[in-house]
Amino acid sequence: MDELSSLKNGGDEHIIKFASRAKMLQNELAMLGNPVVDNTLALRVLAGTPAENGMLRTVLENKDTKLVMSDVTAMLIEVEQQSISVGASKPSGSVKSQAFAAAAPKKLFDKMLVVCFYCRKKGQMQRDCHKKMADEAKGKRKPGGGGREDGHGGGPHAGAALA
Repeated sequence: MDELSSLKNGGDEHIIKFASRAKMLQNELAMLGNPVVDNTLALRVLAGTPAENGMLRTVLENKDTKLVMSDVTAMLIEVEQQSISVGASKPSGSVKSQAFAAAAPKKLFDKMLVVCFYCRKKGQMQRDCHKKMADEAKGKRKPGGGGREDGHGGGPHAGAALA
């Protein structure tokens, strides 16, 4: 258990190798009858990462849910790759934004909340509307006339007397 407590990522060691080394320690400890749960392993790996991952470490350590080692490894790899592509000359603020970006949950777009402005059906946008595409192919206009016909508004025409 002491090896896991003192687990540190060497400066040149990639996250994948570091995580694999931690997993091997977890397996060895399990064989010795001292199993380590995934959440504890993930926390130990985070604690052993370099100081440049401090923001990601803080964000993940303070999550309400238990950490999963594969998710933590993926986030650390993402930050590592971003820091490699950006270069080491960037200020520490970029590392903070990378940490938040890696730790932020990815929200999927729910198309069922969208209503088409053309046909008023839920689940599609006007740009994807099959009715609009079919009508345009036939040379028709928006259903209901759209309030304008030949460039004129639906209200009184210019010069018309109001009663």
